[in-house]
Amino acid sequence: MSTRYTQADLNALNSAIATGARSVSYNGQKVEYRDLDEMLRVRDDMERELGTTKTKRRSRAVFNRGL
Repeated sequence: MSTRYTQADLNALNSAIATGARSVSYNGQKVEYRDLDEMLRVRDDMERELGTTKTKRRSRAVFNRGL
């Protein structure tokens, strides 16, 4: 199974998000995004496809009154 994205594509998109740019070049083609939300959705898709999605942790506070 081949992927549509590469790690370099993900890095380019992350750099664009960090700098506030709305256009990114992938494989010699320039892509213009409408807004940050669209960029974040595409980034999430890239991370899932590349297997680099970070798992979210939940923590829970436990209190003991000492009675």
